[in-house]
Amino acid sequence: ANLASLNEVLAGTERVLNTPLPIAYSIAISQITWVYVIMLPFQLWHALRWITIPGTIVGAYIILGIAAIGREIENPFGRDENDLPLDKFCEALEDESNIIKAKEPPRVEEWVASERNEVVFGSSYPFLAAKSTEDFRAGLRARTNVRAGAKMEASARIESEKAEV
Repeated sequence: ANLASLNEVLAGTERVLNTPLPIAYSIAISQITWVYVIMLPFQLWHALRWITIPGTIVGAYIILGIAAIGREIENPFGRDENDLPLDKFCEALEDESNIIKAKEPPRVEEWVASERNEVVFGSSYPFLAAKSTEDFRAGLRARTNVRAGAKMEASARIESEKAEV
């Protein structure tokens, strides 16, 4: 399961790497940003009057800065200054997998029959192994009935509270 999850993450990152933003979108975003920055003084004139020029400079700095950040993080993989440190991630993953591989695998008899092995609903294996199949099924049915009863009580309480309001 963990290997499958790792494979899914790898496939997702490869999709990010190999699917860049189409050039038409990049051009459209750039043009819309510049049109907005050029129109900004006309939008601010009635509200700011003489502060329009500094307000426009600050607004343009923020808007163009966000656009530049978007271009920078569009591809987070590579060797640029702001790219993800994938070599460090891989080294950490390798170190952790080496630690896991260095440990001797547990014997099945030790961990299955352990008190710490909580199989179902916080019950340990020795406790469950002592029960018959019918006792186990009856316990599961009772737990299901308790949950259903609690849900019905909660919904009845909510309905009564709505009726009071």
